[in-house]
Amino acid sequence: MGFWDFLKGIIPEKLININIDNRKIEINNSSIIIGDQTINDPKIVDKLLDKLSEYNDKETFPAQIIHKDLDTSYIEYEEITLKDKESIKKLRTVLPDLEIECILMARRVKLAYDKKEVELAKKLHAQLTNNYPEKGNKVYNLIGGGYFDEMVIPFIDIFKSQYDEKHAEKYREFYFGIIKFFPLAVFVSNYTSKEQIIERINERLKLSVPFIRIHAIGDGNIKKIEEAIDEITFDEKTTIQDNRFTSASGIKAQILEIRIFQEKNKEC
Repeated sequence: MGFWDFLKGIIPEKLININIDNRKIEINNSSIIIGDQTINDPKIVDKLLDKLSEYNDKETFPAQIIHKDLDTSYIEYEEITLKDKESIKKLRTVLPDLEIECILMARRVKLAYDKKEVELAKKLHAQLTNNYPEKGNKVYNLIGGGYFDEMVIPFIDIFKSQYDEKHAEKYREFYFGIIKFFPLAVFVSNYTSKEQIIERINERLKLSVPFIRIHAIGDGNIKKIEEAIDEITFDEKTTIQDNRFTSASGIKAQILEIRIFQEKNKEC
């Protein structure tokens, strides 16, 4: 079902502003927001909410519909990957709603794959990348690789300990940096070996990248990074910035950046 097919018969055409980003319509219990236009007619709002209720027992909503009460249905999908709903609350304290919507949608994709519902997973995955073309797949890969729950979320508490009132701002910089430079990141978990760290760094070095960022949480993982760096031979001039953090509960974390300075070819 297409976007306008879904709205047909619910919202009068004359109320729909054509000059909008027609990928998204935002709904709450008292209004409908389409682009820069707000519809407050309770009859129209109720009619659209009734239409949405028909999807309660279905796996997906029309791609462009974002309902502000979707958290309830999304959180039902969190029983596997987010055992504690407090994680959602933590994310909401540091990230904008649009980022949360992308994260929750990506989790739905992973759950469908985990349940072996391949066709549904493909459909949801396509919806994710359609709604969030620049970051949807990156967020899914972070979640699919287990890095979101093991590192991205725990870093909230770490930044809160380090930056206090500015922790949300600093965390957003950290999060958006991961999304923007995803191919340049290396994530070290308890299941990552020293050899794998070396291999992943070398793979990125072959791409002639300007820098590589390595993320880890826990003494054991930090130690593996130290050992891996000691064994790597860098062909280009490099500098290493080793940022280490400790949360109020004693959790240790590291963001190590290897910056590569590539010499320009000299003309003969």
